[in-house]
Amino acid sequence: MRKPAWLAEVIVQSIAVTVSILLALWVDQWKQRRASESLATESMISFAKEIRRNEARLDDILPFHEGLRSMLDHEDSLHTIRTQTQFQSAIGVDGLRPPSLLQTAWQTAVATGALTHLDYETVSALSLTYTLQDRFREDSRAGFQAMMQASDFKPGEAEMALHTADNYLRETVTSENDLRATYEQAEAILKKRLVAVGAIATGDSVEPAIGSHAGAGQ
Repeated sequence: MRKPAWLAEVIVQSIAVTVSILLALWVDQWKQRRASESLATESMISFAKEIRRNEARLDDILPFHEGLRSMLDHEDSLHTIRTQTQFQSAIGVDGLRPPSLLQTAWQTAVATGALTHLDYETVSALSLTYTLQDRFREDSRAGFQAMMQASDFKPGEAEMALHTADNYLRETVTSENDLRATYEQAEAILKKRLVAVGAIATGDSVEPAIGSHAGAGQ
């Protein structure tokens, strides 16, 4: 039996509406996926830039701390340092202040939910990096306070002050080297991800991506 003309028209209209809805949903999902990918790339570039800056700050202070550590290993230290003035001059107390390390990228990624758009390996590496960085900051502050207290020693207590300084520098140099190695690992993972999404080429460094991406957003 032949179907009524109105029924065929209804079927056609229903199909058209269904296709339109599915197409709209697909476009919306595509836009959301693109936005998520863009947010993930932006956050990885931001992390790479911040980690590079923190690494540079460690590189500035690490040789100084290693030099002081070597000096305290010298046998003549106990014989040449006897007063507070000599101690503070030799140790360079002001130079022992912990470096100011940035964590804006991590805070921003947490606040914007960008971490949910990154893969597990990247998030794990970044979480480890900033956890170690926080621990380093706390330990450095505590150690510096102990150093400042040790520098205010009475006559005849120089040896104890030097022992405190030696322990602080030993732990600080070890922590700085460990943190720097963690930075390098995080940088390598970020670079691999940025290559995968086409933000940089395989043989390029992250720096060009930072500059070109920033320029594109202006």
